[in-house]
Amino acid sequence: MEAQGTSEWWSEETVAVVTGGNRGIGLEVCRQLAEKGLTVIMTARRPQEELSASAQQFLQEAAQLGRKKVIFHTLDITQRQSVMNFVDWLKLHVGFIDILVNNAAVLNADWKFLEQNNVDMRTFLDYTQVHPPCLNRILEKQESAKDCIETNFYGTKRVTKALLPLLRPSSYKPRIVNVSSVYGLLLQFLRDDELRKQLSDTEGLTEQKIDEVLDTFLEDLKSKQAMEKWPLKVPSYTVSKIALNAYTRLLALELGDKACVNSATPGYVMTDMTFGTGDLSPAEGAANLVCVALLPAGGLSGHNFLEGKDAKF
Repeated sequence: MEAQGTSEWWSEETVAVVTGGNRGIGLEVCRQLAEKGLTVIMTARRPQEELSASAQQFLQEAAQLGRKKVIFHTLDITQRQSVMNFVDWLKLHVGFIDILVNNAAVLNADWKFLEQNNVDMRTFLDYTQVHPPCLNRILEKQESAKDCIETNFYGTKRVTKALLPLLRPSSYKPRIVNVSSVYGLLLQFLRDDELRKQLSDTEGLTEQKIDEVLDTFLEDLKSKQAMEKWPLKVPSYTVSKIALNAYTRLLALELGDKACVNSATPGYVMTDMTFGTGDLSPAEGAANLVCVALLPAGGLSGHNFLEGKDAKF
């Protein structure tokens, strides 16, 4: 099933918040939602004067076209105070939101090691490619792994929980789109049956269980032998996206009919994060997320979309 719909339930009064909007896919999501006439709250951890040239140009063009519904606000999802400040601003100036696209994320790896070993970035990042022989010699540092998980999982969860009270009840239901990755596929990358069972048991899933899995991963980083049950390629990024997918399913159950909550993978996109490798342009990747954000009224919840199509977790 594809995430497509012909009935446009949205208008310029529909408010969409996009995290990580400074460049790449996040910026394109902001652009496409704005082109569809929605009110777009574009956020990034940098202040407006330090945004990328592309982001600056987008905001300038929006102003020139008279799109007063494109608004920028600084938001660092890893900082509790930044999230609180953003929520306070939203309450005062907007009052509610209809769509939240959780796009902000980082990719953690030993890039210097890969460069020294002449590892082709496409081979390394493309999940369908054979693992480079030197990959077995990479052991992620615990501190950088913590930062990756803090951004991709805990930061996303932090801003989502903070914005839940601002979701506007409606017949079409507010939407939460957690931007995931093919690396977040549970059965494909976790190399331990017990871990798979823990995270695939949706009915028995809790936030505490997800946290316990992440704590175990960070502890196992200390030992190369203990890492044998975890993903081989970009393990902290992969685990963070697996955890995010699990949280998506959990939150969808908790919110029930109050909101549509889904994970969405844009595809293998040419961005700074992929060092310009990939098969899709940022605009094409963003379109795969926008179609999930704009699912028809009564759309699916608790699902995972891969390039706009309903897929397994």
